[in-house]
Amino acid sequence: MAVQAYVFIRVLKGNANAVLRAVSRIKNVKSARMVTGRYDIVAFVEVESLEDLGKLVASRIHRVRGVQSTETAVVTT
Repeated sequence: MAVQAYVFIRVLKGNANAVLRAVSRIKNVKSARMVTGRYDIVAFVEVESLEDLGKLVASRIHRVRGVQSTETAVVTT
């Protein structure tokens, strides 16, 4: 069964638009939107396993220039 999660992203000042574009192009990111509040971007992702989720966040999202930090919330049913 697929694993779905929300990834809350904080970006370095002045980088929100570029980070949003880059994150939106990453495979398995189903949607990404700029938001107000504690985080700058929220991405909805879907992968095959928790291991794949960890790899996606650590190897793809964290490597986007301008990403400062993330917090991930796994969707439960």
